[in-house]
Amino acid sequence: MADVASAIPKADDADRRRAAGGEPRHAPGREARLHQGLDWTFCGPASAGGRSVQAPSPPAPGTPIDIETGTLTYQQDTGILTLADGVDLRRGGERVSADAITYDRTSGAIATTGETLVERSGVRLIGDRALLNLETNRGQIEHVSYRFSGSANLRGTAELAELVEPSLTRYSDLVYSTCPPGDNAWSLRASKLRLDRKKGIGVARNARLRVKGVPVLYMPYLRFPIDDRRKSGLLIPTVGSSDENGFELVVPYYWNIAPNMDATLSPRYLSERGLMLGTEFRYLTRHDQGRIEAEIIPNDSQYEENGARWALSLEEEGRWLGRLSTALDFSAVSDDDYLEDFGNGLDITSTRRLLQRGSATYHGRGWSLMTALEGYQTVDPTITPAQRPYGRFPQVLFNLSPVELAGGWVADLNAEYDYFDHNHIVHGQRLAMQPALSLPLRRSYGHLIPRVTLNLTGYDLTDTAPGQAGSPHHSIPTVEVDGRLVFERSTELLGQTAMQTLEPRLFYLYTPYEDQSETPVFDSAELDFDFANLFRSNRFTGRDRIGDANQITTALTSRYLDVRTGEEMLRLSVGRILYFADRRVQITGPTEVTDESPVAGELSARLFDGWRARASFEWDPAEGADQWGRRTLQLGYAGPKAKQLLNMAYRFDRGATIENRYETTDLSFRMPVSKQVEVVGRWLYSFESDETTDAFAGIEYGQCCWKLRVLGRHFKNRPDSNGSTSVMLQLELAGLGAFGSSIDSFLQREVYGYQVD
Repeated sequence: MADVASAIPKADDADRRRAAGGEPRHAPGREARLHQGLDWTFCGPASAGGRSVQAPSPPAPGTPIDIETGTLTYQQDTGILTLADGVDLRRGGERVSADAITYDRTSGAIATTGETLVERSGVRLIGDRALLNLETNRGQIEHVSYRFSGSANLRGTAELAELVEPSLTRYSDLVYSTCPPGDNAWSLRASKLRLDRKKGIGVARNARLRVKGVPVLYMPYLRFPIDDRRKSGLLIPTVGSSDENGFELVVPYYWNIAPNMDATLSPRYLSERGLMLGTEFRYLTRHDQGRIEAEIIPNDSQYEENGARWALSLEEEGRWLGRLSTALDFSAVSDDDYLEDFGNGLDITSTRRLLQRGSATYHGRGWSLMTALEGYQTVDPTITPAQRPYGRFPQVLFNLSPVELAGGWVADLNAEYDYFDHNHIVHGQRLAMQPALSLPLRRSYGHLIPRVTLNLTGYDLTDTAPGQAGSPHHSIPTVEVDGRLVFERSTELLGQTAMQTLEPRLFYLYTPYEDQSETPVFDSAELDFDFANLFRSNRFTGRDRIGDANQITTALTSRYLDVRTGEEMLRLSVGRILYFADRRVQITGPTEVTDESPVAGELSARLFDGWRARASFEWDPAEGADQWGRRTLQLGYAGPKAKQLLNMAYRFDRGATIENRYETTDLSFRMPVSKQVEVVGRWLYSFESDETTDAFAGIEYGQCCWKLRVLGRHFKNRPDSNGSTSVMLQLELAGLGAFGSSIDSFLQREVYGYQVD
């Protein structure tokens, strides 16, 4: 390599002065030739979908060389070929093209004159002159324009390019960018650049980042990815500010421990609170995958209590020996206020209890057996010790898949054993079984399914109230008959050929009354009233309450189906329950004595291209003033590639008590203003508190290779709080990373349908 390099004349001082004032000099038509035949469908690294990227390899020894030339002279004594008047040399996937080439067959050395094109797998270079070696696959090119394609779209110019090996190139006095040809929105100028496609890493020395030609950042050393493979190193810092935490700076470090294991360490400085350390560890094995996330702040200056504050989250999913599956979902925090102080989403900060559960399930042939341990950490200081949920230590659940018997009968069985643990109220063991027998009669025009279920439950209780039985038990049968017919006709909807169905449905349910007042309520709750629950065999969840019933549900559904695709264009369903007896079994409250339930309905529609609508409602004509018990209205639009989004929702539930009542509106959107500008936002408003609970608005400006996002947010995690106002800023440069707050991740979580380009 030293012999080859010494033969290349160095750039003269005049050339270097020209390069110092701008980009290196190049022939005017070179850019068109550089990009000819190469698409620019993305900017920066391409996604490999988690797969390893195969580094390019040189042609195998002995690969023949094809030469096209105008004239050829061969010196037999020296083995040197002199090619002129336009030369094109190809070997495997490599190509060298120049005005003239001198080729030494003995050493494999090539010297070119005039404009020279060198092309290898995924990289193309055009320079003024070059010396290469076909045996060592090394060489140098002067005054070069380079273009990468395939695993990464990037381009640039340099005074000198060195081909060290098929996957490694070095550049001197260069300009680097991932913007498409003709777009110089940002560039990286450096004295040295090393691009290693085998490792997927770029290293620049004395780098100056320019945006629109203006220098904005100098870095004596910069290491960055040129594909999407995981690599250890510092990630782009995150900067933010909020009322509660003050100025915030996060400098994460990513540690690629092994191909199936990594960790991210995230020191986080909060000017109003102190220093926090966070970490996330992930792993993937042949049998399972998991994640461990933890953070700790040793001394929070805004918290009255002394000592460290921390949070821990564990997740695991696994499959072992083909039939055994495991799952773990464990969360814990140091104190009740932690989520409100450090959480950043309404769903997180409104959490009142944290699940701590681990399970193992064996899947047999037609049956399964699951055992689990389940507990909760309560993080709501208003909940008394007696109101805290039960833990299950353990829960054992057996399920027998439906078994076909003679005559078309089908039998199934599920059984469950639980030990419910509690320190302050009645607790103990429960064993429950539900054998069932059905006779499904299904036809193309409908179905008729009679079914009989026996609900068997027994308890062994501790710390019972005076006069309460220690071992209550019951055996309660349930009979149900579900019948449905389907009528069809051809029609049109919005000018489109469609098939309309009319589907009447009757569902009869009978369960005799049995006094269950001595039975504790471990895991039962009353189901919400909606259309789907009109066809449930029990109006309670869990196994502690089996609701008495003598009733029939009448329902009607009509659908419009696209005859070409079978897609549902419109669906409307309404139904109600007619009661033949009062409902005496309750968790709380008096006996229900009404003869009819409210009317429940659902509407789902694909209105036009991209538009969708959904509604559900509960209407009770027996109520005098407020006949609407629960209703939800949703309207949404998603344009091509989700670049235009509009989500509108109204939700109302009058609730059994004032505490359970809510009425909210939710509006979110993403709307392009031009090819380079789009706006995004969300507004969540509560009529109960008569105030905004969450609102943010932002603007995104940029193109394929760069994006600037600015977003302001006002957020309240509970009605009596003053709320927190914050501003987030993010600059994303394709192929280099994102500077500032993680606005893109925030928008994906908060705006339904939002996707990052």
